[in-house]
Amino acid sequence: MDFSFDQEQLSYKKSVLEFARNELVSDVVPLDHNSEFDRDGFAKCAKFGIQGLPIPEQYGGSAADPLTVVVAMEALGYGCKDNGLLFSINAQMWSFELPILEFGTEEQKNEYLPPLCKGAKVAVHAMTEPEAGSDAFSLRTQAVRKGDNYVLNGRSPIYRARL
Repeated sequence: MDFSFDQEQLSYKKSVLEFARNELVSDVVPLDHNSEFDRDGFAKCAKFGIQGLPIPEQYGGSAADPLTVVVAMEALGYGCKDNGLLFSINAQMWSFELPILEFGTEEQKNEYLPPLCKGAKVAVHAMTEPEAGSDAFSLRTQAVRKGDNYVLNGRSPIYRARL
């Protein structure tokens, strides 16, 4: 398999880099100090089309191939100082949007993917426990199905972030 970027991808990378350098200029120090999420930067990325890159057009995305998504994220990494913003966008795409696309019902895809692509909703993937951190194999929390619901048993550290 050839992982070389074609001219279209290189051109797109350049436009994403320019976008990041011009638009994603929030001062990260006060955001970090106040545990605040850069909702404005997140919205700008959505408007530019970042969050919808790997999602089919019928759900509000642009159906980009995985290599093009990687090119875009690499360019954002060069042009944006806010690693937390970039991490959250990646987590939303890879840990929420794509699993919904792959395993969700048509109803779930229609309900969640369009607002996620537009930046109207922010998805999170939380996975931590006091003794395990983010080591998935050390987690002890269990989800047990009870009828139409799941009962979660476990404990988690409390993190607060302002969205």
